[in-house]
Amino acid sequence: MIWIGIASIGLGVVVLNVWGTLRLWRSDAYERSQLVAQMILIWVVPGSAIAVVSVLDGDRRRHSGNDSTSANPQSPNADAVNGTVGHGPH
Repeated sequence: MIWIGIASIGLGVVVLNVWGTLRLWRSDAYERSQLVAQMILIWVVPGSAIAVVSVLDGDRRRHSGNDSTSANPQSPNADAVNGTVGHGPH
């Protein structure tokens, strides 16, 4: 009976690793060398797929939000974001 429990945990880890690997390779967040390194991490360290996917989700949320510099024309970097560096009153 204990073998069924061990096999179930092992299968769960494999499914988690496959899911994390697929999410990683479908993202456009990293260069190929970084993808390979993270994939190795997923398969060598059990449970690390959760951390890798969490980072991917955090990056996606961070990049999908509004850019505070373009939303606020009074911000110090607004000219650089809008492409008007050196033009206009300072």
